This record gives sequence, structure tokens and C-alpha cells, in this order.
Amino acid sequence: MNYLQPKIVRQNPIFLVRNFIVLLFCAAMLCSEIFAQEPQQFIVPKTEYGYPDLQGLWTDQTRTPFERPLNLDLQRTYSEEEIAELEQRAVAISNGLQQPLDPDREAPPRGAVITNKPDANFNGFPMTYVAVKGEYRTSIIVDPKNGRLPFKDDPPMDIFAKRAAAGKDVFDGPENRPSNERCLGVPGQLPIVVPLPIDGPWRNIQIVQNKDYVLIFGEYHVTARIIRLNSTHHDPGFAKYYGDSIGHWEDDTLVIYTKSFKPEQSDRRLPSSGALEIVERMTLVSNSEVFYQYKITDTEIYTQTITAEMTLSRMPADNKLYESACHEGNYSLPSILAGARRQEADSR
Repeated sequence: MNYLQPKIVRQNPIFLVRNFIVLLFCAAMLCSEIFAQEPQQFIVPKTEYGYPDLQGLWTDQTRTPFERPLNLDLQRTYSEEEIAELEQRAVAISNGLQQPLDPDREAPPRGAVITNKPDANFNGFPMTYVAVKGEYRTSIIVDPKNGRLPFKDDPPMDIFAKRAAAGKDVFDGPENRPSNERCLGVPGQLPIVVPLPIDGPWRNIQIVQNKDYVLIFGEYHVTARIIRLNSTHHDPGFAKYYGDSIGHWEDDTLVIYTKSFKPEQSDRRLPSSGALEIVERMTLVSNSEVFYQYKITDTEIYTQTITAEMTLSRMPADNKLYESACHEGNYSLPSILAGARRQEADSR
């Protein structure tokens, strides 16, 4: 016998089949673990016309400020530890504001500015910072890099500053008062473009779509923006509140281009002129979130285009929009002007 010749071992076919089945099972288990670790890709729902379905009620409930605090300079984001501390501080401040005032407190000194401190607990304040693309931002403005508005002049020369430079006082007449005070527009140029630091209806919108139009309805001042899809701007155009909006789809993103704003829509948080143009981009990133980016260009007020980003959250199913009953004949405006006339009379 040749002991160097390799010995041929013949396995039972039953064992071969069993081993093959075991290998298949192990491979299947490994593949399932790999795919389980990968996040499932979000499938964008579509309308009956084949467009991404953005319809519903949305809100920008975040504590992130529009402009970055000066002390943060170029710091773009917060860490999770910083966010936890900031939100804890926000809750403490809110609880303090809701405490009853001392009924025996002294009257304010003569000539002092009286605020709405007794009504501070009437307003709600967002308590949380909503992440944008997984980041907790220090400001909604992301460009310029310092998160601040890049003014050409100090102060910015909007229509109200020009009137003041011409000798007109802010209390001379209704045309010198802010448009939202006159119930002629939201605080700012478009709903949710200028976030206010307090909670309220100005943070809420409703989106409705059909084949040729998108309607964005702002709860505050019942603002209805009708955006014409695949259209052109009116030529010749004319200035109006909320401007003239046209839109189109770029893949799953709704792009809206708005111009022809009234210069009286200038807001102290976002000064503007009649040269203002805003380009918005809305992308549904989950069933409950929209990535909202907008670029602001105004060559009369700013040195460069401003880019801002935020996350819009779907409102809970039991929430709804309500009528914001504001009209130009409200009592506050005549009272403001009457007070100014009384001061003028007393000074004579």
C-alpha cells in the first residue's frame, strides 16, 4: 500500500445537503443584520398629479434665533450638552415669568418705559431647539458665516429710515407705522420667513396643492399666498404685499421665487426695500418634517445674499388653524396716533 497517496473520503449526500442548508441560513442571517443596520430610505408621497405631497399644517416651533448672538461669532452649531443646558434655562425663565407679581410693588418712576411685564405669562415661548439636518444651529441664518444680517448702511436705509431722514416722525401718520401694526401684513415679508421669539399663530402655515398652484396659508393675518407653477412673473409687475410668487419642481423640491414686494413691508427684524427678492426651497424629508431653505437678496439693503435654513414640523393631528381677526381699523393704531397728538398739544 502506498501510504503517501491521498485518501479519498466520500461524504454522505445527506450531510452535504445539510451543510449547504446551514450555510444558506448563516448567509441569510448575516444579510438581514446588515440591512437592518441601514436606515430605510424615505419614499416621498405624491399627489394625484405626481408632485411631492407637502399638504397639511406645518409650524416652525424652534427656539433657534433668526440671527446668531454676537458672542458666538462663527460658532455654527451647539453640542447636545449645550442644548440640554439652554433648554433647561429656557424652562426656568418661563416658569419665572409665570409667577404672580407683587401686588404691593411701587409705581414705576415718572417718565419710565412701561412694558407688558404683567402680561408676560400670556405669551408662550418655544422651549426646544429643533435640529436642521441633524445639527442644532446657533442661528437660522447660515450665510453670512457669522449668522448676521450684512447691512450696507447703519442704520439700514429702508423706507421708514428714509422718511425719518426727511424729517418725518414715526408717529406723524399711519403710513409711518409698521405694516403688521396696521394689519396689512405678517411680521416680515412672508409667513415664517422672520421667526418671532414668542409662540403664536405667526409660526403656523397650511399648504394646499393642485396641478397648477400651491397655496401657502399663514394663520396670522390670514395670509394666503397663491403660487403659480411653471409660470412667469407679471410684466409689467407692480408692488404688493407678499410680492408676486411663481414656482416649479426640481425633483422632490418645491422652488418658489418671489419679488415685487412693497417697501412698506420692511420689518425691524428684516429691513427691506422694493428690490427685495426671496427664493424658497421646500423638501419633504420625512412624513413629519420639511427642510425649508430661503435666500434673501436686496441690493439696496444688504451687501450679499442671505441664506437661512430651518425645519418645519407637521402640527399634531388634533391641532388646527384659527382665524386671526385683525383689521386696519383696530383700536391700537388710532390710540397710538391720538397719544402722539396729545403729546404735541401738551408741549405747546
